[in-house]
Amino acid sequence: MPVRQLAFVVAIIGVAIVFGKSLSRGDDGASDDSVRSAAITVPGTDTAPATAPSAQRALGAFFVTDLAGSKVPLVTPGTPTILMVSSETCGWCKRALKDLGEMSGGRPLSRLTLLTLEGAASGAPMLAKERIAGARLVGPSGSTDQVLLTFRYPGTPTFVAIDRNGRVVKTMPGYPIREEMQHWFAVMVGDQDTP
Repeated sequence: MPVRQLAFVVAIIGVAIVFGKSLSRGDDGASDDSVRSAAITVPGTDTAPATAPSAQRALGAFFVTDLAGSKVPLVTPGTPTILMVSSETCGWCKRALKDLGEMSGGRPLSRLTLLTLEGAASGAPMLAKERIAGARLVGPSGSTDQVLLTFRYPGTPTFVAIDRNGRVVKTMPGYPIREEMQHWFAVMVGDQDTP
């Protein structure tokens, strides 16, 4: 192996080790104070233990934009949410959306946030094809955030249940059988608060 290629491989391994250590520590670039202030607690409505990580701590400190290109918060405080990390090239994402569209029977999925790695606009045709209404569409706000998300979520789809206090209740990588998805769907349509 030529010296230049060897140096490149060593550099990549070094970056992977440093990046892996920061992820294992939960180091998302946000200070503890900013994380605490981002977790809004609604009295008497806890659905996760107080020790559960806030969405910002668990998901990372990145920015998302909506269809209009405006920077928006990933999580809306006060509302339980199912975040689905997707990609327009992901066959299992399309399968999950097809099943969700069939299960909804026209009911809006107002508690679904579809975070599409290629951008919010890339998620719109995926939802339209399956006649899914009411879902919130977001995407990374720039190439740096897209890279961070891609490394943070190496597989799509990934489903994340976030309670009304902004804390992560449950995470599910991949697409399960349709019967398991019904628990997550119940949150998306507002029938229950946690899967």
